[in-house]
Amino acid sequence: MDIKHSRRILAVGALGGPILEIIKDLTGSTPPVDDSGSAAGSVHEWAVNTAYYSANVPIWIDEIVDAAGWKGEFLKPEAKEVVEAIGAYVYAFRLPADGGVSKEAETVMESIQAVIEEHAGYAADNVTLAIAMPPLGKHNLEIKHDDWEDVCIQYGFEFINYSAEGINEHGEKQGLERLKEALEANEWMDADADADDLELDDLGFDAIDDFDGSGFGRDEAEWTAEIFVMKAALAGAEDFESEAEPLPSANEESQVEDLDKMMGKLLSVKEQSADMSEAQRKRLAAQAIRELFKEGSGG
Repeated sequence: MDIKHSRRILAVGALGGPILEIIKDLTGSTPPVDDSGSAAGSVHEWAVNTAYYSANVPIWIDEIVDAAGWKGEFLKPEAKEVVEAIGAYVYAFRLPADGGVSKEAETVMESIQAVIEEHAGYAADNVTLAIAMPPLGKHNLEIKHDDWEDVCIQYGFEFINYSAEGINEHGEKQGLERLKEALEANEWMDADADADDLELDDLGFDAIDDFDGSGFGRDEAEWTAEIFVMKAALAGAEDFESEAEPLPSANEESQVEDLDKMMGKLLSVKEQSADMSEAQRKRLAAQAIRELFKEGSGG
């Protein structure tokens, strides 16, 4: 599973719209609102527990009154850091009475797409979901599903009919269960990780802490030395942190065979992290090393 290192969900919708209902269904509690009934600007927490990870994911709530104005604010350079911290966009809206595509929803999706592309590029891997709910009091609406899917795909969104339940004809989950499944596929990093969460310092690779704006700030030779130290540790070397300790001769051949794979992994991480903040680069490096340890130990 690809690991995305953003740690927030941005939930957006019209003022007083269905986004609050969806957040309640997802998290089990209703976000607080002000005297006007708005929750814009508040943060609600979603506790995620899967077979692979657990995390408390903050949900930023925003309500879009004017899509053009919202896009203009988020396209500003100073919004880049905020946008980069978003791992998923959940846009909730009510369907028109005829079940067809609404220009308003299309405009909002276009605005979100423009913001993502401006700050994260065309290869951005955010989860983007368009959650359609029926008009109030009309639960048997005939939705023009194919039309909605075509429009949503155009703007990089997955269309989810929130009223649908169970499994569709393709064996896929629907409604709230599909929303959860799509969000859980993003292996969220807990913003309030426990103290025993593995970090670079815990691994003993002090030199990896030498970062700069162009990557990890070390050349391939240094990476190679660090990898061999790690392999020695996996093989049972007593001195985990000492680069001067020779490799166990019995394991040397297998370590050399694994070197290309490990180098490729770490150099890929280096490239991916080039435009990240220092904290993000450290976390990404720690995650990569953690994965290599798991692979090397057969975990």
